[in-house]
Amino acid sequence: KKHKRLIFPDLPCINAIKGNQNKPNWLPMEMVAIVEWQRAIKPLDKTQRGVVSKNTILKPVQRYEEIMKIVGNNRFDRDPYLKELNIRVDDKEMIKLKARIIPSPQIQYRSQGKRDAIEYVSGGKWRIRNWFCSTPEIHTWGMIYFGDKPDRNIRSILENFQHELPNLLERNGFVIHNVPSLTIKGISDREITETLCNASKQQWQLAIVILNSYDSTRVYELVKRYGNRTIGLMTQCVNFQALKRNISNLGMYVENISQKINGKLGGINGIINLKSALSHSSKDDLFMFFGADVTHSTCSTDRPSIAAVVGSCDTTNNLYAARLCEQYPKTGRCSVEIIKELETMTGQLIELFAEHHGGYLPNKIIFYRDGVDEGQYQKVLDNEVTKIKSACRNIYGKRPLPQLTFIVVKKRHNTRFFLYENGKTENVQSGTVIDEGITHPSQFDFYLCSQAAIMGTSRPALYHVLHDDNQFSSDDIQQLTYWLCHTDMRCTKSVSIPAPVHYAHLAAYASRALKSDEDHERDSLDDDNEELENYTLDDIKTKLMILDEKVADDMWFL
Repeated sequence: KKHKRLIFPDLPCINAIKGNQNKPNWLPMEMVAIVEWQRAIKPLDKTQRGVVSKNTILKPVQRYEEIMKIVGNNRFDRDPYLKELNIRVDDKEMIKLKARIIPSPQIQYRSQGKRDAIEYVSGGKWRIRNWFCSTPEIHTWGMIYFGDKPDRNIRSILENFQHELPNLLERNGFVIHNVPSLTIKGISDREITETLCNASKQQWQLAIVILNSYDSTRVYELVKRYGNRTIGLMTQCVNFQALKRNISNLGMYVENISQKINGKLGGINGIINLKSALSHSSKDDLFMFFGADVTHSTCSTDRPSIAAVVGSCDTTNNLYAARLCEQYPKTGRCSVEIIKELETMTGQLIELFAEHHGGYLPNKIIFYRDGVDEGQYQKVLDNEVTKIKSACRNIYGKRPLPQLTFIVVKKRHNTRFFLYENGKTENVQSGTVIDEGITHPSQFDFYLCSQAAIMGTSRPALYHVLHDDNQFSSDDIQQLTYWLCHTDMRCTKSVSIPAPVHYAHLAAYASRALKSDEDHERDSLDDDNEELENYTLDDIKTKLMILDEKVADDMWFL
């Protein structure tokens, strides 16, 4: 009875690995019974994410009805515990709040006559009808196809893209001196690294990498790892299937990727005068914006967390540089959210800012921090704010220290706002801010819905100002935050969080491709994380991630 003949011997086996063991434990699929309601810690694939989105995206009226239905089913009026505590829940209708709509900024581009041209925001988005503010001259560049052996149709699409791309980029103000070369290769590690190395030796400014393989994720990560860490080659990856779908409408497709290309090559898409968002600001003020985030591995407590900090480095506050650090928790312990090497990372970025400003240092620093739970605010104040000020003291010496404003950005919460107008329940407009009624009674926090919801119900971000040397008024910090949501170089719309903290999230997420071993990242917040008070930062070992100097200070993470 120890052996049983399989009914389905051709089915694949399941690796029922135990805990952190590396030894595989292969079992026939038909012999395995899965206990229901187990939590899946591995990231969902593209198909699974699509199914989840389809079932969770609800229109505002549907979301409103679902919430009211859940509240009604709870029958708070019959709860004996609430009665004993003399607590009454008004479940007849949602609370009504006063809100304000913050005005949108004007965005400066460049006309073909090289004069300033203004684009106006409408409904949280705008169109680019002019050139980018500044663009690079491209002398040496090329396209590389990594994928299955191309047939006649694939070659036709590639050649069409090769000849159309320069013309379409020139519409946005790029100066293109030649048509990019086209190289077609397979997907072996040797072919990929040799091809990229040859491009680097030819001093390409940009490699357009087109991926068309069942193993595109591995190829993408190898391209990014080798390009960013080893040879310093700036790359813009393109999915061949997306290119194929858009080949008849290349203008719109190239307009989207051209914004990323321009940022990666040091250009500036559009400029917003952020000082005009403030009621009081001197022309001598030098602002520097920071964003920070930490991602944690879901697969193992032995894998490091990645801390990312980005800082602005040009006068328009459009160009940012990133610094990354691996944080290894004590064996078998959960990760912590505090950025241990923040002093070093912040100091490097302030020094880079000074290099771009002729030695001048910023006198005002605005720091946006993502992924911090409410119970960790004091730890962040004690550790991270202190580290930022320590970095400033080391760099500024006897010069006046900058004024620091430190703001926590929280995306994961259950608060939703609805606009009830003319008998309809709709999403609130982009720029809607709520800072009374449901906010903290004594501390400085506010909700801001900066994006216009394309589908589903819009989710506002919660901002909590933990430290403010600049003594901004609530109107000033809210308008500045909202306008920063319009400076994201990846799109022409207001995004859900300010650009610097979004860039930090992108850099932390992209760091998984820079590691030699495959890892999967998730968002910063995890309900299963061990409480921070249970152990100290001394348990955390760190290692700064070093990129090639040719790309380290550019926006490789776009």
